[in-house]
Amino acid sequence: MSNLLVYRSLLIKFTFSSLLIVLHFLYAIYSWLVDQTIFKQPDPWQNRSINGYKKCSLKKLPNHLVVSVCQEEVFYEYLAKLLAWALFLEVPVVSFYHNENGISPEELFFAFRDQYSSLLTKVNWGIEFNDNIKFESKKCINGYKWEPRIEVNILTSKHSKLQLVNALRTVCRTEEEFSDTLVELAINKTFPMVEPDLVVICGKSCTTFGLLPWHTRVTEFLTLKTHYNVTFLKFYKLLEQYSRNEQRYGK
Repeated sequence: MSNLLVYRSLLIKFTFSSLLIVLHFLYAIYSWLVDQTIFKQPDPWQNRSINGYKKCSLKKLPNHLVVSVCQEEVFYEYLAKLLAWALFLEVPVVSFYHNENGISPEELFFAFRDQYSSLLTKVNWGIEFNDNIKFESKKCINGYKWEPRIEVNILTSKHSKLQLVNALRTVCRTEEEFSDTLVELAINKTFPMVEPDLVVICGKSCTTFGLLPWHTRVTEFLTLKTHYNVTFLKFYKLLEQYSRNEQRYGK
């Protein structure tokens, strides 16, 4: 009788172990399919049938969105998509950040041009985009009126460091009494930029990598596993999460 109970117990354990393995296998297949085109949300600029996503439940949008890709190899095709989707959702300023000059302005521009040439009339190429890129962009417009609705920048650690050095030089030269306000005014004059409302950190670690330390006092930080193969739905869900959050304002 005892042997029968032992065999029954082993059979139950084996059954549940096998079931658990099957469930893990099915979940792995599902996760793989999610990352493939079979489950991908269409690009809103290519498929207007999903226009219902557009601000349908977003109580607020970031005035300045920063996408940090310090932990990953840069895939310009997907950075271009993120820029286009931010434009679709009417985010006015988008910056891409890498702490070691890891983003090429030229490659980002060409990736965006190749995928969304019709949207060039709506983009203002800002920090780190030279005159050649801006000229090429306007040349590709082919006579259409340039009416920018989004500004795009590329940021690196040099902006924060150089900004701080120049601001301190300005403060040292002034005869006014030293104060936080004086430093803030000097920084804003040296490197005028809208403070980021939202930073999306792509990678496993939630770290700023030195991103604009003087501008992130009110910033919300959210994480995205990777920007590679990112879908519009994932991007939209991040902004939806941000819209539900109460801005911390330095808390």
